[in-house]
Amino acid sequence: MKKYVITESQLNLVKSKLQENNLRSYVFDWDDNILYMPTTIKMDVSTSGGWEPIDVSTEDYSKVRTDSNYRLRDNDPNIAFKDFRDSKSFIRDIKKALENKMFAPSYDKFKEALIFANPFGINTARSHKPKTLRDGVKFFIDKTFTEEEKEKMVSNIKKNVRSIKDLNDEQTIDFYLDEMGEYYPVSSKEFGQRFGIDTSLTASNPEHAKKIAIEHFIKKVFDNVKTLVNSDYKKMSLGFSDDDVRNIRSMELFIEEELNKMYPEFHFVVYDTSEKGKRKMVIEKE
Repeated sequence: MKKYVITESQLNLVKSKLQENNLRSYVFDWDDNILYMPTTIKMDVSTSGGWEPIDVSTEDYSKVRTDSNYRLRDNDPNIAFKDFRDSKSFIRDIKKALENKMFAPSYDKFKEALIFANPFGINTARSHKPKTLRDGVKFFIDKTFTEEEKEKMVSNIKKNVRSIKDLNDEQTIDFYLDEMGEYYPVSSKEFGQRFGIDTSLTASNPEHAKKIAIEHFIKKVFDNVKTLVNSDYKKMSLGFSDDDVRNIRSMELFIEEELNKMYPEFHFVVYDTSEKGKRKMVIEKE
């Protein structure tokens, strides 16, 4: 398989050369990818005096989660990730992140995907209910979009989706979030029940569950493309954006070894935001 790392200007040039009828879809990790959230993981760190409690940011957790000098607090994921389950804490932390302009590398790309009414998924190791993630996206729109951006989003939704002409603007946005958005909190019990897997340890090792979510999302996009007004798409693309290098590498291999063969119609791009920037990898087919 060939894999290329390209610059922003090169990507824009590639975009300009693509067919007009190109259905773009995106899957985004949330923490440190869209926003730098203030939520912390409760861990213990090994010291000369034994294990000492420490609160770790999501950014630092992606680096230490495989370090033997760190462990989840008392080796109990229920304690370590308790702030990643509560719905009120999610909205509260989004509000704090936005107030402090804690925008992560894919913040602008996420806004762009919403404004252009692209199919999208939120693929996170958090264990909130899917509805909590959906409500977080709605809160994000309400707090960050200008009236002009909202109007453009509504216009694009109505252009792309059949049979919603009679809805008002808020109903149109709600329809889009419900029908064209997917929410994958991969360590939640709801995710486990939906896909028949054990999610008790997923928060600390989310790679496999994130692949399950991606495969489900891309199948939905592929199966539902004919429900859109412009259903004669000549090219379909999926962009995956994450800040954790293990998730990124896992997804690259999954695309190269499986998704490229399963969905030859799709063009795949991986956005690596692990270094607080965006490194774009276009994964070509053989």
